[in-house]
Amino acid sequence: MKVLPTIQPPKIQKTSEWISNGVVKFVDGPNMGLDWVPFSFQRECMDIAQHRSTKKIVLQSCSQLLKTTVLQSIAFNLMANDPCNFAFGSSSESEVKKFKDGKFLPAIETSEELKPLVTDKNDKNAANNAKQTQMVNGTFVYWLNLNTPGNLRGITCRVVLLDEVSNVGITEEGSPIKLAEARTSTFGDDALVVISSTPLYKDDLINSEYNLSDKRRWFVTHTCGHEYTFEWEQVGFDFKQLENGRAIPDSTTTRLICPHCQEEIDEHTRHQMIDNGRWVATSTDGDPGVIGYQISRMYSPLNTISEMVSKYADALYNFNLQTFYNNELGLPYEDEYAKELDILRLESLREDEFNLHKIPESTLGITIAVDQQLDRLEATVLGFDEKNIYVLSHDFFYGHDCTKIESQAWKELDTFCRQDYRSVDGRIVPTLAVFVDSSNGNATDTVKKFTARWAKYHPIKGSSSTTSDLFKQSTQAGYRLQILNVHEQKNNIRKLLNLMLSTEAENAPIQLRFSSTLPSDYFEQLSSEELKPAGGKLVWRLKKGQKRNEALDCLVYGMIAIVYSQSQLGTQPFRKLREHKAKSLPQKINKPEESQSTQSTRRSRRTGVGSNWFGKT
Repeated sequence: MKVLPTIQPPKIQKTSEWISNGVVKFVDGPNMGLDWVPFSFQRECMDIAQHRSTKKIVLQSCSQLLKTTVLQSIAFNLMANDPCNFAFGSSSESEVKKFKDGKFLPAIETSEELKPLVTDKNDKNAANNAKQTQMVNGTFVYWLNLNTPGNLRGITCRVVLLDEVSNVGITEEGSPIKLAEARTSTFGDDALVVISSTPLYKDDLINSEYNLSDKRRWFVTHTCGHEYTFEWEQVGFDFKQLENGRAIPDSTTTRLICPHCQEEIDEHTRHQMIDNGRWVATSTDGDPGVIGYQISRMYSPLNTISEMVSKYADALYNFNLQTFYNNELGLPYEDEYAKELDILRLESLREDEFNLHKIPESTLGITIAVDQQLDRLEATVLGFDEKNIYVLSHDFFYGHDCTKIESQAWKELDTFCRQDYRSVDGRIVPTLAVFVDSSNGNATDTVKKFTARWAKYHPIKGSSSTTSDLFKQSTQAGYRLQILNVHEQKNNIRKLLNLMLSTEAENAPIQLRFSSTLPSDYFEQLSSEELKPAGGKLVWRLKKGQKRNEALDCLVYGMIAIVYSQSQLGTQPFRKLREHKAKSLPQKINKPEESQSTQSTRRSRRTGVGSNWFGKT
């Protein structure tokens, strides 16, 4: 009997080895026209896609170094060696088209091995259009716009490749990444998702995914034997003075220093260190099968550290560090707005020297902001001059069902707002504007009725826009109100608070000052929100576990009311306010201990309706 030789299946070739054999050429960038040969740190990222244990690959990288080359290499290998339906998704239709027509298909056209695998675009029997490309074997490449959830339905594929996900918004239907992942669910352990992006902000879509991975970093070894990762803190340089008095880094003085032996590393040595590096997982807390890679331009063989210092200098000069952190370091940017506030340090900002009954003599005007809740109204009184905003009080007016105008709370609020606010020298400080929140749809009619009582009452509503004017008058169903950019004002408040807690407090454009009589949880409420990524931008949201933010809302409304009031006074508002102050005669007032109640009947009630800014109308 003749024994036939055993037929062995072909050995699976690594993607990085296969694509290095002249399969395809680069069609853009500095390597344009050259064979597609991956850098040392790109190889593992594409090869690990072939491991059945790999469920997800996350690439958090600086721009133009890691992501697209890895994505395309995985895709080309699937087409040639492991045919299946796969999808490519990006942040917009234009980004998808740019990738498809500018990188993917042109690279295939120049490849003798890949070109025959794709159906002819003129073949009427093949489905080639903006949403799909058909292979000759009947498999498809699907092209997905991640910002259009409808694009993510109705297709089934084994592999999903997603690019620039940080620019994608989370809709009511949920995270587009999860929606895209769901397209692979029928393939079980054979499914693969590859997610890549330059990060924008802390905890944005790519950063969140990377934080759930094993967080691999490219470790290099210096000649001294020390193994470590390149970090921006290892770059040294001198500053040079500009004619305008500012100083920026001088790229000609750039030095890369080994953090272990302090030896300067030249470009040749840096290249050698990169070539001989290795990926090391730095986290054991990641999800099983989720492999994450993070890399910066410090590892680029195509750029120098001096060039990075030049870009850093440009970012510093133009106050745009975010671009440098994102595009050069491949890191999310966390600015002063996002820094966590220290409640204990905030408490130290309380001052005993002033309050609602001891209004500083310098105060030029008063604004009041009102937030409406079901069982209460809350009101913050602000006083201001050219250099200070005084948070004088935050008061509560309780009543049964404050959505109804009949509630006692509205009567008490009216009395409170119309009282004479006096400075310590007895002068009546003019109340310039009272902003009353009307965003509660159940109380819109009530706020409308209340604000009609006095010309200084203004109904307001927060805008969902982060880029609109700070305030803008609008008419809704015949009802005039001010639409406020609360996002911008919260940014301003957070910036001022951080300045007040810094060594640069005296250099703040305006001093935000707080009375010691404010509620015990006042500062907890001021810091109750945090910036969260949404659709490629940051928006303010309540922190997990926080429920109260009325004090913050009132401060936002009151500070915008100050800007609004000044706008109504013309081009020189402070001059007009000072002139009014000079004409106002101080009057004898009650002793502070005799007028502690904010509801004091001794305070005169203003009546009538009018438009005089400084009068009792």
